Amino acid sequence: MAVALIYSIIMNIQSLRFNIFSMIIIVTIYGLINTMVSLSQPNIVIDDGEKIEFHAFGRSHSYFWEELKFFRIKELNNNNIYVRVGNYNLLTGRYWIKIERFSDGDEMYKKFRDMENKLHPGLLKFRKDNKALKVCNKIIKS
Repeated sequence: MAVALIYSIIMNIQSLRFNIFSMIIIVTIYGLINTMVSLSQPNIVIDDGEKIEFHAFGRSHSYFWEELKFFRIKELNNNNIYVRVGNYNLLTGRYWIKIERFSDGDEMYKKFRDMENKLHPGLLKFRKDNKALKVCNKIIKS
């Protein structure tokens, strides 16, 4: 990613107009910020009952369960979930988690769903007659 950024900067300086290299610069900078600064893809998730911590690149973001007012997850077909926690923005509170990478991934997913249901009980996905709920339960069982 860094090589593409450096090459694009050199090529963009030579042409001095908006071109494909300008787009590569923008996308690469966004990717670097999203991955390294915002910790959006944590490799360690710790839930000690009192708080949840997302760790990546030697840094962590922590959220106390009882202080959370917003906690939403989006389930994807490939056992990935997109978690938005607290007052999320570009730099904090947005995490892509691959459930299968964690030894207790199913348990973590159930805890996340329970927390989302507790904070947002009126969501359509928690209604008994919702087809999406059946899909989520299928993800849990597989």
